[in-house]
Amino acid sequence: MSRKTRLKLNRLKFNLRRYVFSGRYFVRNALIVMILATVVSIGVVGISLLKTEKQEEAEAAEAAETTGEITVLHVDEPSMIADISRTELDKIIKDEQKVEVSAKEAVVLAQTKYDMTGKFIATEDAVNIRTTASEDGNIVGRLYKGGSGEVLEAGKEWTKIKSGDVTGYVATQYIVTDLAASEKVEELRGAIATATAQNVCIRAEGDGEADILYLAAQGEKFIVNKDRNVAGWYGVRLDDGTYGYISTEFATIEDAFSTAVSVDRIDSVKAAKEEIADKVLAGKEEAGKEEEEKAEESEETQSESDEKTAEVKEEKQPEKQEEKKEEKTEEKKIEETTEKQESEEVKEEKKEEEKEEQQEEPVEAEASDLYLLAAIVYCEAGAEPYDGQLAVANVVLNRLRTGKWGSTLESVIYAPYQFTGCQMSSFKTALKTGGTSSCLKAAQEALNGNNNVPGYLYFRPYKNVALDKLNDYQIIGTHVYYRN
Repeated sequence: MSRKTRLKLNRLKFNLRRYVFSGRYFVRNALIVMILATVVSIGVVGISLLKTEKQEEAEAAEAAETTGEITVLHVDEPSMIADISRTELDKIIKDEQKVEVSAKEAVVLAQTKYDMTGKFIATEDAVNIRTTASEDGNIVGRLYKGGSGEVLEAGKEWTKIKSGDVTGYVATQYIVTDLAASEKVEELRGAIATATAQNVCIRAEGDGEADILYLAAQGEKFIVNKDRNVAGWYGVRLDDGTYGYISTEFATIEDAFSTAVSVDRIDSVKAAKEEIADKVLAGKEEAGKEEEEKAEESEETQSESDEKTAEVKEEKQPEKQEEKKEEKTEEKKIEETTEKQESEEVKEEKKEEEKEEQQEEPVEAEASDLYLLAAIVYCEAGAEPYDGQLAVANVVLNRLRTGKWGSTLESVIYAPYQFTGCQMSSFKTALKTGGTSSCLKAAQEALNGNNNVPGYLYFRPYKNVALDKLNDYQIIGTHVYYRN
């Protein structure tokens, strides 16, 4: 060690003894130590805070990973955001402000139950769909309130949409889209009824005897108006905008959006309804004419019977007076006894004649026809007594003999607006089994010619019929059978 270095070390030791470890400067030294300790503590705290900030930044980076201009957002339940949502967000994110706003909207979508991004819902009724974005554009379809579809081109005044088979423009003020639509789903989504059989009757009222407005094909769908529902019937809206009722027995219902209806579809429904209305009107006019003819015939018959009754009364009056004065002789008693015997014989002959009338010519039929007849008997009178089942089978065959409803058993049973039993789901099963043994027996006997309702062409629950308006009828079980 050099002499100069030794001198510096000796001077340092001297200064330490004098100024640091000397008792004269104890307070000052303590203060210096406290200051140094405080500085060190502040440094430690600063370093920990810095680490916390870096950790938060790392977590934020995980929540929003940015690569170029595309930002991928992470939410608690990503499955609740459709792929189209992510695509749309990727397109609109260009700066931090838009990233922040879009992220908030994405979180709202994730918290809602439905995602209608890129879709719309109609908020008004009977919204026209046009070929161009103008009121001068031709109408190609119609949307009813709650109808939905895809947004093809969004605009302030007009929006191009696709719903069902219809594509065109609608006024933007009549629809909601994207997030606004997502928030309105539960308010605007309705119910759809689907026909489960062929030729299901849509009636004017919720009553099986109400006028038929339209015949629905199997699988055809209708908007349900829940305010119009009644027991056993759904209130539905037809594609032309009118209302009717479909039996709950022949329809299923589910919550769903309706789709647009094309103009061609609207026209076809109107034409079908007009055709049915014409047939119903023609039937009513024909029935009215028949009732008038019957009324005229009954009046003529009544007047003739009144005249005959009056003549008989005039002839019998003097005879009655003489009979009151004279006592009956034994000869008269014998005559009366003979007359009674003869009247009993006449009654028996009449009964035999009636039995002969009831026996019809057998109808040639195959096994499939037997099961077809038994199936309709099962669906129309399965719960009726055997005589009622036989009567239903004979009504079908009576119609076949007239030829008015067709020349085959199948054409008679499937004739429009006639036997509702063939629309039941149980009808298909009964075609294979015959329904029950009693229904099969009734069908076989009717085909063999045993007719307990000769000439009768109609039957209905007797509680729903004004019996005083029928001239010739017969009640069996819960049904009344009549000619016309």
